[in-house]
Amino acid sequence: MFRRLLSFRGLILAFGLVAVGLPLALVGQLGIVKTLNAINLEVVRLREGQLAAGTALQLALDEETGIRGYAATKQRAFLEPYTAAQARMAEQLGTLSTHLADGNPGGPERRAVTELGYLNADWLLEIAEPVLAGQSLAAQRAILGKSLMDRFRINIRYIEARQVAAYDQAVRHRNGILTTTSTISIVATVVIGIEIVVFGFVMAQMRFELDREHDLAESLQRIASARLVPPEHLLVGTTYRSATRGVRVGGDLYDVYRLDDDRTLLVIGDVSGKGLTAAFDTTFVRYGVRTLAAEGFAPEQIATRFDVLYLAANPPPESFVTLFVGIHDRRDGTLTYANAGHEAAWIRTAERLTMLPPTGPIIGLGGFPFGESVTPLGDHEMLILATDGLTEARDRSGRFVTLHEVNRWLMEADSTDPSAFADDVLQTVSQWTRGNISDDLALLVVEPLTPNANGA
Repeated sequence: MFRRLLSFRGLILAFGLVAVGLPLALVGQLGIVKTLNAINLEVVRLREGQLAAGTALQLALDEETGIRGYAATKQRAFLEPYTAAQARMAEQLGTLSTHLADGNPGGPERRAVTELGYLNADWLLEIAEPVLAGQSLAAQRAILGKSLMDRFRINIRYIEARQVAAYDQAVRHRNGILTTTSTISIVATVVIGIEIVVFGFVMAQMRFELDREHDLAESLQRIASARLVPPEHLLVGTTYRSATRGVRVGGDLYDVYRLDDDRTLLVIGDVSGKGLTAAFDTTFVRYGVRTLAAEGFAPEQIATRFDVLYLAANPPPESFVTLFVGIHDRRDGTLTYANAGHEAAWIRTAERLTMLPPTGPIIGLGGFPFGESVTPLGDHEMLILATDGLTEARDRSGRFVTLHEVNRWLMEADSTDPSAFADDVLQTVSQWTRGNISDDLALLVVEPLTPNANGA
């Protein structure tokens, strides 16, 4: 058989197979590349739709925050975010409409976007305009405003869920095509004998790259999970669960960094993406924020300057970071913070749970202001910072957890100390998702100690 293959007739047959098989393989590959390019464009479009939905929600929050601040203080400085958000809302809803997963003009997503416009218009008419005209934010009007904002959030959540489902479907389609491509490559390798050697070389290279990535992942893990050394006057509890199988690092980060004897930097963030690429970015975020804080900048200035640094690093267009930067001062028991689009932040006391709303947009948009707030954080009060692995946990059927359920988890969790609290919340999320956490989850829980507890 071997001699036949080496004969003239065998050579002619081999060259014939190459002459026929190679063009067919190339044509097939070109078709697959074209299809993959179309799918990648669709994935980017869906991702932009998710960002547009998030921005629309942020604009609505800016409108509400501005009007509430003006109603409470009558200072026109509170109207700046309201005016800016109102000017951009119609354009942002238009952008969202062009990036919907469902291209049907009469589809449910399009109707949801239309309803967003009506809800925003009703809110402006019933809430904003009376307040601007000098009327007080009476209880009845405040309840109506909350109802309109709640319906706005529900529609945004619905659109985001549809975008995520379409995004996952597109990725699965792409993975299927990649599997087909691998099969065609193997068949072409069999037809073209010389490619067997190339295939073996490529496999060796892939093993080498895989081993190198695992080594790099372990190194990043040692950096990312370096043991925190909190000051003696703070109790700290943390937990981290990566959604990427086989790699213990991801796109979430937390940090506790002692600035001096009285002030401590508290950070949590969520970098878009997962796995090794996101882990690189978390290291950049952690040490970039530390450096700015060590220079003496306030949280608002840290967020503003880090936004410039992040954009200067030339990230992909779809990349962003949600970031909470707080500085706790034990001298007066206060927490000064800037919340750049990070929703999962609370302060818990024995009686109540208070959510700390965003004070600015996500990192990576550029050119937008970042606000700053001050809140008490003293004895028997617990700061709870989490990433969206908590607030966007999905059960086995794919249903997202509601904010009401998350608040109940946080109020019912073991509050013996921050470590027990963080472990209890993680266990609750694992039970809810049946162990299938679909997004990275990080928790940072901080509780000040009383002077008698630490001997200060």
